Formats: sequence, C-alpha cells, structure tokens
Amino acid sequence: MTEPLGARIRRLRTGRGWTQRELAEPGYDRGFLAKVETGSRPPSEEMLAYLAERFGLTVDELRYGRPPGVAGELRAALDEGYRDLAQGRVADAETRFASVAKQAAGYHLDDVECYARFCLAEVKWQLFDVSGAQKALEHAEELAGAAPPWLRAMIVHRWSGCRYLSGDAGTAIARVEEALRMLPADPDAELCLLSALIHPLMETGGLRRAQEAAVAGRGLARAATRPDFVARFHRQAAQVWQTIGRADRADEDLIEASRLFASVGFDRDAARCRWARGYLLRHLGRLDEARAELTAARDQLAAIGSEEGVAGATLELAEVRLRQGAPGEAASLVAGVRDLLSRDVESLGEATGLRGQIAQAQGDLTAATRLLREAFEIQTRASLHGAALSTALRLGDVLREQGRLAEAIEAYQHGLDSASTDT
Repeated sequence: MTEPLGARIRRLRTGRGWTQRELAEPGYDRGFLAKVETGSRPPSEEMLAYLAERFGLTVDELRYGRPPGVAGELRAALDEGYRDLAQGRVADAETRFASVAKQAAGYHLDDVECYARFCLAEVKWQLFDVSGAQKALEHAEELAGAAPPWLRAMIVHRWSGCRYLSGDAGTAIARVEEALRMLPADPDAELCLLSALIHPLMETGGLRRAQEAAVAGRGLARAATRPDFVARFHRQAAQVWQTIGRADRADEDLIEASRLFASVGFDRDAARCRWARGYLLRHLGRLDEARAELTAARDQLAAIGSEEGVAGATLELAEVRLRQGAPGEAASLVAGVRDLLSRDVESLGEATGLRGQIAQAQGDLTAATRLLREAFEIQTRASLHGAALSTALRLGDVLREQGRLAEAIEAYQHGLDSASTDT
C-alpha cells in the first residue's frame, strides 16, 4: 500500500528526532504541519519545497517517497538485465524488467518505466514473438514523452522492425523517416534510426536511399556515445557495401560490429554479426569459411535462446550446403526450423524459395515451380522487390528448363516489374 504523504513527512521527521516545531519553523507554524501530517490539510507546493529542502530531498523524492538515487539504481538494474537478455538469460531478465517497471511506476519515474517497458518488449523480440513485441513497444511508447532521445529512437527502430517482419515494409520505412524528421539533434538517436532504415530499404528496392543512410551514418558513428548503437549501424551498413561491390568495407564493418557488441556483453548481437559475415562469405564464394561462420553463429544463438537468429542462420547455412552440392542436408536444415521461419514474412518467402531451389537440384521441377511461384507471391505482397526479382529469375529458369517458354518470359517480366518499384 502506498504511504500517504503526511505519514511520510511524519516518519521522516521522527526519524531525525525533530519535533513538529523544529521542522516547521521558521517558514510555517507547528499547527499547520500537524494538519499536514494527519492528512487533514494538503501541503502547498511552496510548503512541499520547504519541507523537502529541510529533509535534504528533492520535491519528487518527498512527494512520491523515492529514496535518493533510486532512479539511477533502477536504470542500472535495467542495463544489467539487458546484458542478461543479450547473453540468453531471458527469464532472469524478464523478472528484473517487470520488477523495475513496477517500482518505477510507484515512484512516478516515467522515463525509467518507459525504459523498463521497452526492455520487456525486447524479451518478446528475443523470443521471436513479433506481434507481442509490437504491442509491448506501443505500451512503452505511451511514456515516450519522458524518455531520452536514444530510447525514443530505439522504440521506433524495433516497432518498424515488427511491421517489416509482418509484411508491412512501407509503414516500417515511413515511420522511421517521420521520426528522423521530428528528431532533436542527437547523434545516438539519429544513428539508431538510420540503422533501422537500411535493411527495409535494401529489400524493397531503395538502394540509393539505403546508401545515403549508410554514408550519413559513418559520420554520426564518430560522434555517437553508445557502442551498441554504433555496432548496430556497422552491421546494417555492411549490407550496402556488399551490394555495391565493396566487400572489403562490408567485412571491416562486420568485424568492428562484432567487436563492439562483445565489448559490452551483447553476445546475441555478436553472434548475429557472425551470421551476417557468413552471408557475405557465401556471396564471395568462400563456402567453407561461410559454413564454419554460420555453424558457429547458429550454435551461439541457440545457446542463448534466440529463435529468430537460429532460424536465419540455419536458413543461410542451408543455402551454403545446397551450393556445396548437398541438397538433402539443405532440405533437412530448412525442415528443422520450418515452424520458426513461418513467423515472419521475409524468412517465410526466403525459405519457400530455397525449398524451390532444393527441389530443382533434386530434379523435381514440378515442385520447384510451385514453390518458387509461392515464394514470389509472398515477397511481392510484402514489397520485398529485390528478393522477388531473384525468385522470378529462378522461376523463369526452371520454366525454361521444362520448355515452358511463354511462362518463363512472363516470370522474367514479373520480376522486372517488381524491380522497377521503388519505395
């Protein structure tokens, strides 16, 4: 039960061994203080400030019963819980976040409560509960007016990620761009939002805009103060450099991102950098190295309970094994994470297309055609234009292999139509 303000004043006074007269005078008389302590008269703001000064407290510490320094202690508890989450101790982190959220609400610390709600959303994100994460982020956003810019930016970053994974890339991009326009000058927050833009833009055909975000981010990274934000930017920017043929810069960014994440104890994110590096190595044709990197990433992500990461790294590993001439193993890998892959539209489209490629490699062109058509439809509905183009080209090749030339031409044309669409 919340302690009444008058009772708190009386407890603090008696704890110091003061009489009512000693506390009240010279600013107020003893009788008025007595009424305040019994709750029959509320103190004015001026009296509250006077009493707080006498006790050596802030007004809000006196008003809400906050112990001195409690806000910093609660923020530190959330930071520690976030490291627990990043290292796979999900249940411990969630318990800590919920406890801090309750305490912060009791002390009327809206900024700390907002951070705690965001951390609870991160638990949902870690567990690959996209809809649950979005709802929790919207709950956090109710208090975002009291939050620092970096936290407001991170809420938008994750919310847009939820919308993107739900197949609504246009809304995801628009929300981040709106936040960038409204943002006060803050390098950490701006870097966070630019990082959130890059992947959706890349996947929806906005390479030019993604490159602009990557270039702008390089300058901001030098001014930013949060190593996790800088690391997240490097990981995202690597996609741009790889696509425009700067594999050396992409590799440098991924190595730096992994180093920074490891330096702050974010094991999950460091493992995701290994996953991204495995993807890069696959595209460079260094398949043995890619296989080793992706296997390590998958195992690390599994050890810390990151289902989304396990699904993505496994899918990429299956692609490598297919290219290494092991379609049966590739099919087994995809089947092992099929339920996880169905949770977000990008992974579902990629997995369906890969199953089509596996069927093609195994000589089942009918199944390959069906699966590639299905993948193209998923990717087109989600505005994943780059992925849809690749799928359409594969579909056209499979149709041409069957002698179905008119359908092949139609598939190629659909792919070109998709590629010409830019967000």
